[in-house]
Amino acid sequence: MTLESIYYIGQTLAVVAILVSLVFVGIQIRQNTRALKATAGFEASHSWATSNESLLLWDTQDMTRTLEAYDPNKTWDDFEDTDRIRIIIAFRGLFQKLEGQYFLYKYGSLDGSLWEGRRDWAAGLIQLPFFQEWWTFEKAQKAWSDEFVTVIETARDASSVIPKAT
Repeated sequence: MTLESIYYIGQTLAVVAILVSLVFVGIQIRQNTRALKATAGFEASHSWATSNESLLLWDTQDMTRTLEAYDPNKTWDDFEDTDRIRIIIAFRGLFQKLEGQYFLYKYGSLDGSLWEGRRDWAAGLIQLPFFQEWWTFEKAQKAWSDEFVTVIETARDASSVIPKAT
C-alpha cells in the first residue's frame, strides 16, 4: 500500500466521520427542540394553573364579584371602582401570560392547539360587555404589543366560548 493510498483512505474516513458527526448533531438538535417545546407547553399551562390557584387566596366575596364580569348582562358601569381595579389587574396578568404564550407559539416553541384554545378564549372574553370596555382601556394603556392585539381581535368567531346573555 502506497503512502498516497493511505492518504486517500484517511481522507475518506475523515469525511465519513464528519457525516456521522453531523447526523448525531442533527439528532441532538431535534431532541433538544422537542424538550424545549415540551417545557414551553408545561410552563404555559403551569402559569395559568398558578393564576387559577391564586383565586383560592381571595376573599370569597371579592372572587365572586370579579367572576361576575363574565356575566353577559353586566357592563363596566355595574362595578364599583375597587372591583374594576381588581378585575383589571387580574385579567391584565392573564393576558400578559397569554401574550408570552403567543410569542412562544409564533417562534415554534408552543403547540398550536394549546395556543389556539387560549386565543379563542381571549377572543370570546373581549366580546362580553364588561370586557369590551376593559379591552378598550387596556389597549389605550399600550399594555400589549400591537401584533398581539391584532391576533386576538382577528381570531375566529369565539361566540361559542362565551356565555350567552339571558
